[in-house]
Amino acid sequence: MEHAEAQRSLAHPLVERLLGIMDRKHHWAYPALTRGGLTRSQLLVHFRHEYLVYVRDFPVLLARALGNVPPLVEVRRALAENLYEEQTGGLSNTGPHPELFITMMRGLGFSRDDFADDDESIHPAALAYRDFLLRESAAMPWQGAVALLTIFLEGSANERAELAGTFVRERGEEAVLQHPLVQFYGCPPEAMVLRRAHAEVEGDHRSDAWSMVLSNTQPGSKVEVQIYAKCDEALGLWLRYRDGVAERMGLTRNQLAATRM
Repeated sequence: MEHAEAQRSLAHPLVERLLGIMDRKHHWAYPALTRGGLTRSQLLVHFRHEYLVYVRDFPVLLARALGNVPPLVEVRRALAENLYEEQTGGLSNTGPHPELFITMMRGLGFSRDDFADDDESIHPAALAYRDFLLRESAAMPWQGAVALLTIFLEGSANERAELAGTFVRERGEEAVLQHPLVQFYGCPPEAMVLRRAHAEVEGDHRSDAWSMVLSNTQPGSKVEVQIYAKCDEALGLWLRYRDGVAERMGLTRNQLAATRM
């Protein structure tokens, strides 16, 4: 996307509303995942949920959204490139991202069988969030589905700083060596190909995500309202999903507060 076009897009009134949602995409249990001290069973609970809720099927979700996009060349191109990378790793010269996730898990000593389908092991709030993603990825308006997947699901609480240019994703071997799974849990750096792939391509995906949605949404339109409502609903479901995972991991707010003292 051209720089001038990017700046015009980011002047859209929807930007601030969506950034307000992304600012709140932070869960109280997150700090526990960025330092040592979790047991293997706690790690497995977290990563099994991540894999079965959205990592495994994210390429499928993108394909469902792509199927509803009208003949808008740039939107279809950007979504197709994202899908291509997620399913093949072709842009980063790596491999399918769900498989790279399993490689990372093997680096932690887990097996593929640990991530087999098992709804009994998944918290009901996580299943509700997964069902929402599956349903809404194919729902109209297509701008809402694309915003849900590429802005909300792929984005983070760093979105505002990333758009402002004050947060830049770490790249290179040093970023891998500083990852908590390597630092605290003994995951071999060579198993962190997924981390390298994300660092390689996600910056461009962030720009594409906002451009696809904003360039095709009229300010003050019904579509703008629907986009915001869908992402706001996603945030509520995501927070309950993360509460459920923390519950299954045996984490509490008081426990984490005590460890920070």
